Amino acid sequence: MEFNNIKSLVYEEYIKNGYLTAWTVPQTYQLLADLSEASLIHTEVTELQEALWGGDNKGKLGNECADIIIRVMNLCSRLGIDLEDAMLKKNIINLGRGKLHGKRGR
Repeated sequence: MEFNNIKSLVYEEYIKNGYLTAWTVPQTYQLLADLSEASLIHTEVTELQEALWGGDNKGKLGNECADIIIRVMNLCSRLGIDLEDAMLKKNIINLGRGKLHGKRGR
């Protein structure tokens, strides 16, 4: 399945489960809504860290990684960010940064 098809499928679930309307707020509160969604991404990252510390199986780790990506895709869809394009452009930047992005290894 193509990346943007996955993103659309994920966003469809986001809308179906009421998240879009929950964060459709007057412009005055839009930043708070965006920050709340970013906090949900952070929560998913924390859950992944806990799963790693707990020595959970790959299925659980995969679920937590998927949750992170789903939350990021939803935020980007809502904000009108072309995530696939952003990822490709960022990867080109990273490819030019050199080994360990110019930092010395440990």
